[in-house]
Amino acid sequence: MLIGHAQPRQMFLDALGSGRLHHAWLLAGPKGIGKRAFADWAALKLLSGGTGPGDTPADDPAAQLVAAGSHPDHRILTPPLEGKGSATESIVIDQVRALADFLHSYPAIAGWRTLIVDSIDDMNPNTANAFLKELEEPRQKTVYLLVSHAPARLLPTIRSRCRMLRLFPLADAEVRQVLDGGDNGFGAAEVDSMVALARGAPGSVVAFAGADIAGLDKALDRIAAGGDAAALARSVQPQAAGPKLQALLALVPQRLALAARRNPDPRLLDLHAEAEGLARDAVRLAYDRAQVAMALADIVARAGRI
Repeated sequence: MLIGHAQPRQMFLDALGSGRLHHAWLLAGPKGIGKRAFADWAALKLLSGGTGPGDTPADDPAAQLVAAGSHPDHRILTPPLEGKGSATESIVIDQVRALADFLHSYPAIAGWRTLIVDSIDDMNPNTANAFLKELEEPRQKTVYLLVSHAPARLLPTIRSRCRMLRLFPLADAEVRQVLDGGDNGFGAAEVDSMVALARGAPGSVVAFAGADIAGLDKALDRIAAGGDAAALARSVQPQAAGPKLQALLALVPQRLALAARRNPDPRLLDLHAEAEGLARDAVRLAYDRAQVAMALADIVARAGRI
């Protein structure tokens, strides 16, 4: 279900209704705000022939075929789960080549053919150049829905062949609707903390279910007041504590950003940058979990003394 993004929805529907729908849409915005959900919504609008702003009903034949992964006029391009390319989480050139027959034919049962790329940022230069050739010579009634978290990093030639549709962070009420719906695994007591942590991007916190955000907040409050960080370090050490560590990596920079807004001391800005850098590198470089927690706790403690 697509929540929010009313203006981009209407812009897409207006283009569809005009009879001059662009063949490639670059769905741009921060991670976790629902760009993939928007791409799914737009694809179903095209495949089902719908024109309203709401979701396509689940019992629509097109929706049922897409849900089963068997719609002949719909494809999704993502990094492979295993094998070639999976180690770097890149979309590889063989995947683009494998779509040639699909992209060069006409719709089989729907009025359109749709391709979702999630995300086009995950293409290496060779793959991006191969994909560019497809964008340059689109088949009629084929629409590309390209998810991008950082469109400025894309090849200018790719950007120039797309209509950019910017999506923005959701309002808190919409974030709450996302987190309350479905099977996200959040308890009622967790949702308030998650809404604040999400900062308009519910997708950025869905992996934190069971992380005890409220407990982490209290632990960081104690550390900021001069308390010991050993218990926090022990709590993130077990393998099963991955969500808690991920939540901690997001929570500490957020606390420092809020502190810097209240008190624009340059030292707080420096500590925020330090925490952001550590959070960015900790998982990518497989740092020891307990040491990461201790380093973040030290940053929080230093901030508490300012």
